[in-house]
Amino acid sequence: MKKYIIILIGLVIITVGGIFLKEQHQKKIEAQEAKKEEFYSLAKKRMTDFIKTNYTDVERIDYTNDYMINPMGGIEINGYLNGNKKKEIWGIYDKANDEVGSFTVDAKEKPECEDKVCEY
Repeated sequence: MKKYIIILIGLVIITVGGIFLKEQHQKKIEAQEAKKEEFYSLAKKRMTDFIKTNYTDVERIDYTNDYMINPMGGIEINGYLNGNKKKEIWGIYDKANDEVGSFTVDAKEKPECEDKVCEY
């Protein structure tokens, strides 16, 4: 009888421990997702500032939700200009340097920003 009680207590402890660890893991995953969304919001803001500073005739920028965070800490974002899906934009925002590194924008550059990237 004593043996069964010890086994039962052991199973209860293992079950409670497993539930606790699963909840901790879920909280960690949710925190990571929140950080990713915050990072994506920052990248969109900086990309918007970059485009509006360096390009003309940009009234609206729409971003797609298919972003990718690379292992080096940058985030690759995609979108389009003025509601026209043929006028695509793409860029990699580097958080460490707080700048848009690589980019392609289907718009006309401002004259003062043709030879260099203007501060944004």
